[in-house]
Amino acid sequence: MSLTDCSFTFRARKMNLKKTYEGNYLASWFICLLWILISSACVEHNLDELSFSTPYSNIVGSVYHTSADLYAYGVYENLDRETVAYITLLPGVGISGPEIAFKKRIAKGQEIEILSAWRERGTFSGDVFYQVSMQDASLPQGIQIRIELTRGNEGVGAEPNPQIYEKQTE
Repeated sequence: MSLTDCSFTFRARKMNLKKTYEGNYLASWFICLLWILISSACVEHNLDELSFSTPYSNIVGSVYHTSADLYAYGVYENLDRETVAYITLLPGVGISGPEIAFKKRIAKGQEIEILSAWRERGTFSGDVFYQVSMQDASLPQGIQIRIELTRGNEGVGAEPNPQIYEKQTE
């Protein structure tokens, strides 16, 4: 074997080692990034109050009546302790899973008052919801009730879906 052949073989092996190192380096960064994303999804989300900012300030204080099928879902705060964190109102098919404590049908014509507006800052989203009050809905007392502006509740602008929530005029 000549000296040039040895030199060529050495360079080829060096390039293979470099490619392997770069592949491991990129894989390590990918795993690290994935770990950060997964762990941040487990962190409690921050809330920003929107009640005093436009266009939400025009909605807060409004009264609506339900004009379509609507369900109340109790959502667990922690599956281990089975503590209901909040109740969310959703039309149509709804949601399911181990984080759902209960599902209860809300009768048409139920009065709902918008108390405040909030944005829950999560890893990939900034979902807006209204904290509401309901009279005579036979729901557990002392638990926050929400209308999240997702999953069929969204209307035009900041309004909840007008096909489900009919705004009452004074």
